[in-house]
Amino acid sequence: MQSEPAHVRTAYVSLWLPLASETFIYYEAEALHDRGFPVRGFSLYGPCGKGLGPRLRCGRLPVEHLGAASFFRICAAVIRGMAAKPRAGAGIFRDILFRRRRDAEQQLENTWAVLCGFYLAERCKALNIEHLHAAWACGPASAAWTASRLTGIPFSMNCLAGDIRPPDGALAEKLEAAAFARIDASHNLPYLAKFDPKGAAAGKHHLIYNVRTLPSERTAEAPMRPPLRLLAVGRLVETKGFRYAVEALKLLRDRGLEAELTVAGSGPWEKKLKQRAKETGLEARTHFPGFVAHEDLPELLLAADIFLMPCCLAEDSGKGDGLPTVIIEALSHGLPVISTPVSGVGDVIRHGETGLLVPERDAAALADAVRALASDRPGALRMAARGRALVGEMFDTEANLRRLAALFDARFAHKGTTSP
Repeated sequence: MQSEPAHVRTAYVSLWLPLASETFIYYEAEALHDRGFPVRGFSLYGPCGKGLGPRLRCGRLPVEHLGAASFFRICAAVIRGMAAKPRAGAGIFRDILFRRRRDAEQQLENTWAVLCGFYLAERCKALNIEHLHAAWACGPASAAWTASRLTGIPFSMNCLAGDIRPPDGALAEKLEAAAFARIDASHNLPYLAKFDPKGAAAGKHHLIYNVRTLPSERTAEAPMRPPLRLLAVGRLVETKGFRYAVEALKLLRDRGLEAELTVAGSGPWEKKLKQRAKETGLEARTHFPGFVAHEDLPELLLAADIFLMPCCLAEDSGKGDGLPTVIIEALSHGLPVISTPVSGVGDVIRHGETGLLVPERDAAALADAVRALASDRPGALRMAARGRALVGEMFDTEANLRRLAALFDARFAHKGTTSP
């Protein structure tokens, strides 16, 4: 009997691995590992245990953390790499490091990533790694590209959200050099084609949805009885649009609809949101439980009537979400969802079919949508059921893992990057 072909030994590269706000990255790599795919993780920063639940703290994926503790080892690897391949090293600094970035944070991230890439090159050779995959198109892709140029090992990269919008200073070159780009929301396909038209034409850009991180056999009851229980979950930043959820709550109160809003998460906008709730007299009706561990999220979803995700693009940079994972999690629990038609939300929230979409930054429209769902509970639950079926199909873990693994294995047929 013929044995199954061996899979490509793959390194997953991310800034933090695992990170509580990026559970889908870790769960995907761990799921491949659990199914016998030879994958290991590399975290460019040190361990981040904040907010990790028991499952993530006891994860099965082998992960090597770098960060400040590895500074001298990384510097030594840079010196060895430059001595062994001075032309390649000079090209890396020219093509990857010295690029205009959107801000100082991104510049520092990419600087560290390039330095880590020299160390990553040595580790990949020692571990017989055959493929590098960057979890994000920013720093992780810079590290993977650096290691690829030093070793000739092909690399690929995810292109998801703020890592490409606004674009990294070397995004076009990364896309051209990569074996393939993995996209998790359809709206990014035409966007990336502008940076890499040849790659798009050659079929190097692949839409593969993420694995489901919270599949559920339980369904939210959503009784829609007063006080209506509204739920919003995510980082408390501008692009989540939670300020408009607070404003919508005020409008609902003014119109005589009794409701409460829970905004779960942490971030720089927490103080602003709490202050706005206080100013509008909604302090007793607006709850801020702080960061909620991933394993505890189902209880919030199952206790809610309507899930709100009023995403918007940042006014100064145009930065926004890709396809927020928490929308998938809400639909997986049969919870009616209201969101906005920005970024990749439209892939799963199809207006009037699987949920409701309202214009971004429009609290009045958000309040109207809440009233519409609350006044037609059977219709709201039918939409939620269709949404649950849709994400069950689109985010089928086994199917998406097979597609991703096939792309990694296909590197044998890819001419790719050659060692300088």
